[in-house]
Amino acid sequence: MKAKTAWITLVLLLVAGLTFFSLPSCDKVKQATQFKVKYKLPDRYFSVDSLSHLKTEQVLFTQSYSANLDSIVGANSGLLGAVSFYQLRLNVVSPDWVTLGWINSARITVTPANGAPVEVATTQAISPSSRSIDFVVKNLDLASNINGPFVLNVYGDLSGPIPSGSIQMLLESGIQVTINPL
Repeated sequence: MKAKTAWITLVLLLVAGLTFFSLPSCDKVKQATQFKVKYKLPDRYFSVDSLSHLKTEQVLFTQSYSANLDSIVGANSGLLGAVSFYQLRLNVVSPDWVTLGWINSARITVTPANGAPVEVATTQAISPSSRSIDFVVKNLDLASNINGPFVLNVYGDLSGPIPSGSIQMLLESGIQVTINPL
């Protein structure tokens, strides 16, 4: 009888151990159930004037935004995971003959109200014949930085003179919110 009880106990411990190791961890279950909500920010048109830039790195664009993440996530508020940018793209709109050959590199920062700037994106090498830049977005959780008013700045490290006249540019951007239902 003692041998039978010992075998039953051993089998139950073995089954419990195998079950414990074969089931996915809580983190894996949490990852499997989370989803992302993408929110496109309004396109921003702006002009760059060749006479106003004399230094190497210049602020090409600055814009104040205000985001209410609870309204973006709607019914899923309270389940907010991470917030990050999924798209940051800079385009030359006009004149047609202008390229981005006058920029060596560029970066984008976000500055929350009463906070320090956080660099959120940078560029790879910019081709002199290119008319657009797709920024490399850093994998940062910006929930505390962009929930409320914030300022987005685009900096350009200039390689030479800006083409004469006014250059019309467009900044396309979007954020993604990760929802954690568990």
